Amino acid sequence: MLTQGQCQIWWAGPDDRTEESMAVVLSERELGRAARFRRAADRRRFVTGAWLLRTASAAQLGTSPQDVAVDRSCPDCDRYHGKPELKGDGAHLHVSISHSGDRVVVALTEEGPLGVDVEAVPAEPVDDLARCALTPWEQAQLDSLPRHERYEAFVRLWVRKEAALKATGHGLRVPPTEVEVSGPFAEPALLSWPLDVPPEHVRFRSLHPGDGYVAAVAVITRESTVTVAERRALPGRSTARVADDALLVAA
Repeated sequence: MLTQGQCQIWWAGPDDRTEESMAVVLSERELGRAARFRRAADRRRFVTGAWLLRTASAAQLGTSPQDVAVDRSCPDCDRYHGKPELKGDGAHLHVSISHSGDRVVVALTEEGPLGVDVEAVPAEPVDDLARCALTPWEQAQLDSLPRHERYEAFVRLWVRKEAALKATGHGLRVPPTEVEVSGPFAEPALLSWPLDVPPEHVRFRSLHPGDGYVAAVAVITRESTVTVAERRALPGRSTARVADDALLVAA
């Protein structure tokens, strides 16, 4: 169970379980969205994230995964692709999902709105991406590095921006060039953005997704300390059953 000031991070892989075994706990709207993915890999990542969110939340709420009330309504249209929110008995629990490649992650906390993001380190030059995503100061930080270090450095900056904007629910409706974060190898921090939330209330923590990936979580809170516990949802076992024996790291 979550302790005071804690954020739980749950990791899973899209091939850990059969798609059918995960789909049984999804809602009709989630199944409908899954069916619209053209690529099987994209569908499996979505289904895994939806299953993991429900299973991890159910362990906190003392209910079954299929009974967790998840709302993904979009504030701008009628598509079911908005930031996931829990309703009813789970309204006090803040959640976020991200996936990239063979990493799927869900974050949960009671401390405040949060966002999580995981990205694979790109294998090709990031110059064009950087021009579209970084502030001039961030671009200068990237340009100061040897070229081979810029791939991971760019993603370190990106996951912080993405996590912070997911925490507010704005996502990329706020241009990432208007969000400035600390240097790629400095302690993660939000320096400035155009939103009303004071930057000092956004608490970042770097995560441990494994080689070839970078991840971060952002929690909006006035509290000075947020602890992070990362856990792996082991193949073939429910998240609730591995809560005690799958602890990876707490920072």
